[in-house]
Amino acid sequence: MDKTALYNTKKSLIAKNLGQALHHIQTLLEDRNYVGLDERIRKVSDDYRLMLDYMRQGYPDPSRSDVYLSLLRRLDRLTNEATLVMRALRDSRTGNYVSKASRETLPFPVIVQQLENFVSEVALLGLSEDNTEERSKQIHNDHHELMSSLFERISFSRQWHSDDREFFEHLVLSPTIDTNDAALLVSAITLSSITYFDVHKYIALAHIYQGATEEPVRQRALVGWALTTTRTHALYPEVATLVGEMVSDKETSRLLLELQTQLFFCINAERDQAEISREIMPNLMKNKGFDITRHGIVEKEDDPMQDILDPEASDRAMEELEHSFERMSEMQRNGSDIYFGGFSQMKRYPFFYTLSNWFCPFYSAHPGLAATQSKLEGNPFLDTLMSNGPFCDSDKYSFALALATVIDKIPENMRSALNDGASLGPTMPAEQLRSPSNIRLMYLQDLYRFFRLSDFRSCFYNPFGGDDSLNALFICNDILRGHIAEDDVLRLGNFLLRRSHFSALKKLLANSILSESANSHILTGYSLLHEGDTTEAQRHFGKAVELEPANKRALSGYGRSSMLSGDFASAEQAYSQLSLLSPDNRNYALHHALSLIRNGKASEATPLLYKLSYEHEEDTDITRVLAWSLFASGKPAQAQKEYNRLLNSEQAKAEDHLNAGYCHWVSGEISAAVDCFRQYQKMTGDNAQIEEELSKDKDTLIANGITEYELHMMQDLLEIED
Repeated sequence: MDKTALYNTKKSLIAKNLGQALHHIQTLLEDRNYVGLDERIRKVSDDYRLMLDYMRQGYPDPSRSDVYLSLLRRLDRLTNEATLVMRALRDSRTGNYVSKASRETLPFPVIVQQLENFVSEVALLGLSEDNTEERSKQIHNDHHELMSSLFERISFSRQWHSDDREFFEHLVLSPTIDTNDAALLVSAITLSSITYFDVHKYIALAHIYQGATEEPVRQRALVGWALTTTRTHALYPEVATLVGEMVSDKETSRLLLELQTQLFFCINAERDQAEISREIMPNLMKNKGFDITRHGIVEKEDDPMQDILDPEASDRAMEELEHSFERMSEMQRNGSDIYFGGFSQMKRYPFFYTLSNWFCPFYSAHPGLAATQSKLEGNPFLDTLMSNGPFCDSDKYSFALALATVIDKIPENMRSALNDGASLGPTMPAEQLRSPSNIRLMYLQDLYRFFRLSDFRSCFYNPFGGDDSLNALFICNDILRGHIAEDDVLRLGNFLLRRSHFSALKKLLANSILSESANSHILTGYSLLHEGDTTEAQRHFGKAVELEPANKRALSGYGRSSMLSGDFASAEQAYSQLSLLSPDNRNYALHHALSLIRNGKASEATPLLYKLSYEHEEDTDITRVLAWSLFASGKPAQAQKEYNRLLNSEQAKAEDHLNAGYCHWVSGEISAAVDCFRQYQKMTGDNAQIEEELSKDKDTLIANGITEYELHMMQDLLEIED
């Protein structure tokens, strides 16, 4: 009941209908769980009633619209707080943290003092000679407890007031607190802001981004601000002003586009992991003649018989191994999250039962790493991991925690090898590792792991969730409409197309202002093709071809959509032009031949296919099309030879048996034709499908002498048991 009331209230508020919103939220006034909000809601209702009375009496009021908007905003903030209460009632974990956060009363000046004291105490440790190890542990333990408590207080906080915003802005931007603390506070603000929109937190994130000098803090603030943008609405005019200010900066605009693509790289983590498991790991496992060491790939001792039996095997294996590693490195360079699969299994340590630890920048003195520190006994591995490790912070902690469980079993010589940064495997150059782009990507991977794996994730709005992960498409928010340059929209659209995010592409195109350019028509065409609207797709590709007659992507899309729409003449024209533009392109030539066949010009396609077959004699797809071309041009005997080649190969398909059956049929070999058709039915597992295929190929069969009556008779013949 309360969920429906809050949903309808929010919907009415966004529509700027205050009276209707007050009507919907009245339900909560009868629920004692919302005591504390009821008086404030009644106050909004009373103020609105006074407005209506004043209006009824006919008094002019130049500030009426401003007062109305202020009431909408007051009720919206109360609705957000009521939503927090509702989630606390429905989810015990959220309820515990909301209750705990509301009891936190540590004054702001004390918070500042304690954070500044931490920096001073750590600095003094380096100057002291008395029991610094125990003192260091105590300082970091106390500080960790403070930061965990403060993180929870902010993450589950209610709506801020302007003084809250000003305090936390100044605190995060203060040069007197630790950078890790500042970054952690930004993440807490982000979690709260994306879950229950708070204009003051939203503004704070923007101001922190604009004012931060430390890149980790700056990039976290940008991420938080961008993700919160999907939660904004028009009740806050200052939001529109702030958005305009942010995106008018060319550098920020560029970073937002880069951030948007990085979000989808994170979303693809499991897809990329599947590719690694399917295509890369088998090669690594197969090449057991090599050891992978911190110094690279090293050959094991040779088998003395190997050079005699297969002298080139060693070189091939090395090439395959190097190719597999290069493929993984390339995926990582492009932004893929290649470590998600491995580290996703390592998030059940007690360390991750503390909310703030999911977002804590990695530092070797973290109290949660005490066991690892103790077992490494002064080994600088943790510091090496912090500065050179190619993992996000969450995975660094997982790695360090896992190390503590096996360090006792590692030989001494391998322990000493941990001093070398190369023990972490191939890493990026230092300047790239510390670049704003990589810092932001690593943080996004932390966020993705949290919302994918953490037990705490149910407490917050998931920016990676929604149907087809559309929550992540922040750049489509109405408030950004018109602010993103068309070239950037098209660049993002092509990225989404390459990564097969068709739902996101459709939403991007629907929410963007695009001109009648060839590229916009091409993207729209491919989006429509995916939905199966081939006719409309053909129209868009056709417009793209009109604008840019030599655009290969436009011509390729036009040819494909024309074929699917049954417009074979247009398909022939498109593929003919593509073949002229790229005479060495096998695919264009093959599709040109196919379009000729479908357009009733099989005799013209046959010479092209013979040429292709000669140049690519191992390509069974060309053989397949050539065979059909021969059959369609009335040469079943020649076609039969090609189908025999296919049926005797390992690449034989069900359709080859079907078409070979056609050749036997028109040659009068009915028994052989029936055998082929039954093999086709066996391979497809669908006896009814033969009827559909015969209907589809009806014209070609009739042209080869099969009568319409014989088509029906063959179907009946196939139903008779031998």
